[in-house]
Amino acid sequence: MKLYKAALAAVGLLASGLVAAQPAEAAHQQVAAATCSFKVPAKLAMRAANTTYPVQLGSDCPTTMVGGAWTATWTNGFVESVLCQQGRCPGVALSTKYVPVGKVTWVGDAEGGVDENGNKVATLLPAYTEIRFASSASLTGGRKGTRTALLTTVWWFSPKTNTYVRWAGRKLLVQYQEIGTSTWKGLAYVTTNASGQASYSYYPARTRRYRVYVPATTSVWDFYTPSISR
Repeated sequence: MKLYKAALAAVGLLASGLVAAQPAEAAHQQVAAATCSFKVPAKLAMRAANTTYPVQLGSDCPTTMVGGAWTATWTNGFVESVLCQQGRCPGVALSTKYVPVGKVTWVGDAEGGVDENGNKVATLLPAYTEIRFASSASLTGGRKGTRTALLTTVWWFSPKTNTYVRWAGRKLLVQYQEIGTSTWKGLAYVTTNASGQASYSYYPARTRRYRVYVPATTSVWDFYTPSISR
């Protein structure tokens, strides 16, 4: 009678899914659930003809993982792959000759992250990045009496020359900040001339901090100049 009740109890537990998995089975389930992230920057700015960006594995990657690869394919068919081994990843090497601007997805190898015996120990999570060319700007200024004059020069990195060139016809936002505060406010919009420069002058009653914001385009990242006090 006791054996019969014990058998029924076991059947009930199996039916309800309450029987604990055997150690080997539990370990397998745990391994199958492991993930590994690929930490590529969300935004990449091209500043040279050939630029290498550092990447690394996420903290979620299991310590038993010795290898894992991610691949990105651009709209023009260019392919870049990164093989991470022993917890280290080589940098992402990008060239303005081949890489178009825009968003791209890094897809982990279907075999996943493997241990030293070639067994899958983690699913490789996708990563996303967006590539545009870099911009830059400088701000100078002077104050005489109550008149403050500001001059901004703007550049962007051109893939045709692989150098920074003056950015003509770009609309900029001049901002100011009252001394002792942390809030930036819009002062005026200006547009660069053929030499990539824009000037602005006015008559404030006090010294302020100034900076200029260069808005982004679909192919060039935005930029803030360092602030100056005048």
